[in-house]
Amino acid sequence: MKVKNYKKRRHLFFFYLLSVISILSMNAQDKSTKNILQSFVDSYKVDNMAQTITFGVLVGDDWWHVQSERKQEGYRVGKKKQYTFHNFLPNVVTLHKGKPISPTWYFHFADKKVLDNIDQQIWTASTASAKSFGSDVVGLNIYDLEGFKSGIKDDAIAYEIMEHFWKKGQAEITYFNRDGSLPTHGVDHVGLYTMKDKRIGWFSIGPEQAANSERGLDKGQVPNLFIITKGKGIAELGDEIIELTTGMSIFIPQYVKHVIYNPNEEPLEGIVVLFGDNIDYARGKSYMDFLEQQHEFYKSYDNSISNKSDNN
Repeated sequence: MKVKNYKKRRHLFFFYLLSVISILSMNAQDKSTKNILQSFVDSYKVDNMAQTITFGVLVGDDWWHVQSERKQEGYRVGKKKQYTFHNFLPNVVTLHKGKPISPTWYFHFADKKVLDNIDQQIWTASTASAKSFGSDVVGLNIYDLEGFKSGIKDDAIAYEIMEHFWKKGQAEITYFNRDGSLPTHGVDHVGLYTMKDKRIGWFSIGPEQAANSERGLDKGQVPNLFIITKGKGIAELGDEIIELTTGMSIFIPQYVKHVIYNPNEEPLEGIVVLFGDNIDYARGKSYMDFLEQQHEFYKSYDNSISNKSDNN
């Protein structure tokens, strides 16, 4: 009798558990595009990385746009009030139905499933947008509205918004594993953090697979840094063949051939840092030219800070 009651209670427990899982799954599926977008808007209101910007969002054929105004104020600290810290106040961020009124750029989600996956932290936005070649078909793209032409500055802002708007919470958490990855450059990839001058991602190269083995991918206009965290492999770096093992990093300068092979049964995994967009350095100026200009910016910025200190 006791055995029967135990089995009955156990069956009821499993039925209850399955019911809860089913309800949670249905709720996740039933979240409307508006509700999902509004949740990202609400999170961006308290994001210290928020930008003052208007951008569009196209989910399938469904148009929306977001208007954002960053709020911050400086205050003096130090015995002589020689330092300036900042308070970041709640930003003014609003969601609107329809296209942006003025021409700008927009995020294009291929369908609502892509938006759902980002909302549920299955993918990051940078994972969904990663391409090996410009012609690749991906779930998330950044396009210009008619009458607007993005420059490098606009691209930089769009990357920053893609990184911070499409993640929730002041501390933005990214999970990386093969289940949450998408293929690019011959590897399974998760975008961890994307800005104009740096792209950081997690990669996993399966058995008998190779990264950057396709023509046009084995060299780039910007440096790469690979950090090996799991497994073993072989790298063709310029004219050298290097054995890869867990606990090593490889900095690869621009225009140096780099192809990574995994001849083993265990995945080869790690972190890759790409120091910018290759296309930015294929139109005249080199990556080293960019660094020299960056040094001049630091010099002018240093002078402006010194002048302010002298005037105060």
